[in-house]
Amino acid sequence: MKKIGIVGIGNILFKDEGIGVFVVKYLEENYQFNPNIDLIDAGTLGFRLMEYLEDYEHLILIDTISIKDKPGSVFRLTDEELVGIGSYHQTAHEVEVVQMLELTALKGNRAEVIIIGIIPENICSSEIGLTETLEDIPFKTAVAQVLKELEKLGITYKKVNNKTLKEVVIKNFGSYNGELINKRITNEDYRHS
Repeated sequence: MKKIGIVGIGNILFKDEGIGVFVVKYLEENYQFNPNIDLIDAGTLGFRLMEYLEDYEHLILIDTISIKDKPGSVFRLTDEELVGIGSYHQTAHEVEVVQMLELTALKGNRAEVIIIGIIPENICSSEIGLTETLEDIPFKTAVAQVLKELEKLGITYKKVNNKTLKEVVIKNFGSYNGELINKRITNEDYRHS
């Protein structure tokens, strides 16, 4: 059986920078896959990406991509195409992704890699959650493209929940665009003790 992984890359603390991680968490909360695949929240993993590139046969990486195009545009790239885009290397983890792809290519034993890259609108503001530009059509397009890639690899899937992006992010990270899980402790909490 093929070892397949979906890897969400990005820093969830900087708005659209977290879209790769949010896609993985959304898939984890809403879908079942047959046979099972690994859904990996890689954050800004850096050199740890090498482990995944060497241990899996197929990887789908989801990340923001810094190329000149309209925010919210979604691209499907091979690893060779990504390495060839000079303007891509704008954030620290983008540089690390390219370095790991290049290093593992030199070693010879590496997963087949597809990158789903989304043009961000804002990766500077410190807040968990996507901009309005990315949270509807681009997010859904990225999810649909990942599912399409899985179908090509012989993976079937079934939607088992209808959790929204906002619900998924609040459950996993505690807030979404300033809206928090209500964890306020009140006097009522102490009266029952």
